[in-house]
This record gives sequence, structure tokens and C-alpha cells, in this order.
Amino acid sequence: MLDAQKNLTTSFLILLSLPTAAIGFCLSAGIASSTWLLSTRYGLNIDNIALIWLAGPLMGLLVQPIVGALSDRTWLLSGRRKPYLLVGGAAGAASMFAMLRLDTLASTTGLSLLAVAVVVALLCDLSTNVTFNPARSLVADLTPEGPDRVRGYSWMQTVSGIFGISAYVISIFFGNEVLILVTVAVTFLFSVAPLLFIQESGPSTPQPKPVPSEQAQTRSSGADAFKALLPMSSFMGYGIFIAVDKLVLDGALSTIAVPLFLVAVVITLAWGLLIVRQARTDSSHKLRLQKILLGHGFAWLGVQGMFVMAFFFVRDFVVPTTDPASVLANSFLHLAHGAAPTAADTAGNVMSLGFLLLNVVGALLPVLMLKPLCVRWGKVRVHQIAMGLMALGYLLVSLGANSELLYYGGMLLCGIGWSSLISIVFAIFSESVSSGEMGVSMGVFNSSLVLPALAVPGLLKLSDALGHHRWMFLLFAACLTASFGFWSTVSEKSDATREVC
Repeated sequence: MLDAQKNLTTSFLILLSLPTAAIGFCLSAGIASSTWLLSTRYGLNIDNIALIWLAGPLMGLLVQPIVGALSDRTWLLSGRRKPYLLVGGAAGAASMFAMLRLDTLASTTGLSLLAVAVVVALLCDLSTNVTFNPARSLVADLTPEGPDRVRGYSWMQTVSGIFGISAYVISIFFGNEVLILVTVAVTFLFSVAPLLFIQESGPSTPQPKPVPSEQAQTRSSGADAFKALLPMSSFMGYGIFIAVDKLVLDGALSTIAVPLFLVAVVITLAWGLLIVRQARTDSSHKLRLQKILLGHGFAWLGVQGMFVMAFFFVRDFVVPTTDPASVLANSFLHLAHGAAPTAADTAGNVMSLGFLLLNVVGALLPVLMLKPLCVRWGKVRVHQIAMGLMALGYLLVSLGANSELLYYGGMLLCGIGWSSLISIVFAIFSESVSSGEMGVSMGVFNSSLVLPALAVPGLLKLSDALGHHRWMFLLFAACLTASFGFWSTVSEKSDATREVC
């Protein structure tokens, strides 16, 4: 074992963060390029693109808990998590390369372009699910609770944020096709190479600083975590409806898609409110966990919706009201190529610059601000405020749709929420579940963002019905407001936990 690992130095925590950062780079590249590529290069419409984005969460819902449970019980290649990081890194690199060859794969296999795109999306998300859970669990495995665990997850987000920033910089300066090729190398290299320098605790090796038994009694088991997802089960039902209607019934039931989406949201909110009411007289850790997952789920409904739909919002509402010669994002591409961008390229550049700003804030805040604020106010309160600020960021984008600068301002504000959403919240959750079932519990936690992602096509259809997507960011703001509401009912774990956070 390296001395750096024994002492949990900053350099080791950065090394420990690299597999997560590699998959984060892959996700950022997908966000920056997938919708643009599918729309401009392959000519798919927004409904088909939403279906492709839906394929990933459906796969994740099945794979994440299974991989998490298996990785808790695996010991291969001197590790519990290492085999999954190796397989996931290789599959992620291969699936990203396949994105540039969808037409070739379609002609070779005889399948439709849409079918091939769905298969590649499934492979890409499968690799993400195989890798992300073990990578995040590895941080919890090798850091004790308290300051070191928060440091671990804070550095994880900082390193991931820097990788994400790099992805958007490459997209803006060199284009999305170059970004995809770079992603292939980064995903494989940084998923695999760090494993040579990390030693996992063996099956008989005690974990560092185990949790006292009386504290463990206030934690949820993997089974409890599964049950905590039940309030969001209507989202899963809606996702299955959309998939069947599109792939089997050829859209025959599309007229009821919006009403069913609203029913699913109302059921989830009503169930959540009942849990909040019950928790007033019952301080059970199981009810607390349900509120955590509901808050996280509604946040991801808004965030995943942004990932899928932001390109179309920028293309249809921001770019048309902006003089192409004055578009800030185009100036970077012009520096690199000297060519005049098309309207689609301009929309892609503006979207990428917005996501770049979001990731800059997301990379810097966890270590510079969120950690000291957690010490002062507590992790839950900091995360709650971050969700509220993200809702305000979405509102700013929505109200300033005719301004490129307001779009960037809103994305900067959203970056505060983003920084907490993928750093502090993991520390909150990991201290709420059994450390002996961390893999399966992290799988369940990831399912709390997968389930809402299944409902994103309904959010898209509602956005279209309200004004041809003009108010989509207002809907995202509503999702984050619901998240803020649920987080406002979650208490800190304990006074002791707050002191060492």
C-alpha cells in the first residue's frame, strides 16, 4: 500500500478520483455532443433523441443495483471494485467511438439508424453503470466517515469537474467529433491506470475506522434503500409506457402522454408529502432516507431534462435573437478554425459554453466553499440552499431566453447546485446506509436519479404543449423547487456528524 493511501493525502484522493472523473468526462462528452450529433449528422428529431436518452436510464435501473450488490461480494484481480472499472472503462471507450459510426453500423447490421443508436446508447450507459457505482463506492471504502470522506467526495467532484471542463473546452475549440475521439482515450486510460496504484481492503481486512455499532443501528440496509425508492415508482411506469408506445405501438397512445406524466408527478408528490407528514411524529431513519431520495430524484428530473433539451432551447430561442457575429461562443471556434459556423454549430457552441461555465463552478466550489460551509452550517442545509439557487438559475435562463449572456449567467448559478448535487449529497447518503452494503446502496442511490430520468420524455411533451419548448427551463425550475422542498424537511444526521463534516 502506498504511504499516500495510508495517510489519505490529497494526491491519493486525486488518484482515487480519476476513474470517476474518466466516466464523468465520458458523460460530459455525451452531453456536449450526443444531441448535436444525432440531430445534425444523423437527422433524428427531438422525440427520437429523447427515446435514445431514455434507453440509458432503463438499462441503469436494472444494472446499477445488481452491479453494486455484486461488487460488494466480488474479490478478483486484488479488488472488489477493480474488475468493474476495467470492464466499464473498455466498454465506455468502445461505445463512444461507435457514436461516430452509427450509419456504418446500421448498414452493416441491416437495422434502422434509430435501433442502432438505441443499442449504442444502452452499451454506453451500461458501461457507465458498471463503472460509476464501484468508482464512487471505492471512495467510501477507502475513506473513514467525517472530514476525510467529505474530502474524498469533494476532490472527486473537483477532479471530475476539471475533466468535464476539458470536455467542453475541446468541444468549443475543436468540435464535437474531435471531442468524441479524445473521450475514447481518456475513458479507457483513466479508468484503468489508477488501479495499478490503489490497494483495496481484502475480504478479511478491517475497514478503516469502522462505525460504532450504536451508530450503525441508525442506518438503512440495502433492502431499506430499495424500499425507499417506492414513492418514485410511478416514474418507472411512465418510462415503460413511453418505450412501449414508441417502439411497439408506433405512437398510438401519444395523445395521453402528457396527462399520464402529470398523473405520475402528482402521485409522486402526494406520496412524498405523506412521508413528510408521517416523519413529523416518526424520526425513523427509513423515512429520512425516503426524503433524501425524493429530493435527489426531483433535482435530477430537472437536470436530466436540461441535458436532453438544452440544445433545442438554445437553437430555437437564444440563437435566433442574437446577431451571429456577436455570439461569444463562436469567437472561440473562430480562433481555432477561422471558419464561419452554421446555425446548428452556433447553438452547439453556446450550449457547450454554458455547460463549461456550469462545470467550472462545479469543479471549484466543493473544495473552496462547500466543505467549509458544511462545517459551519451542516451538509443538508448547504445542499438545500444549493438546490434553491439552481432553481433560480433555471428561472433566469427561462426569463432571459433572448439573451446569450443571461443564459450564461443562469448556468453559472446552476453550477452551485451542480457542485453540491454530485459531491456533498454522496457524503449525506453514504452516512445513512450500512457500510457493509455500500455497493448495492450506491446502486439504489443512482436509481433515485434514473427513475426520474425515465419521465423526461413526459417533461419534453409537456414543454412542447405549453409553448413549443419556450418554457422548458421554467419546468426545470419547478423540479428543483420540489427538490428544495423535500430537502428542507431532512434533518442533519446528528450533532456529532455535523461537527466533523
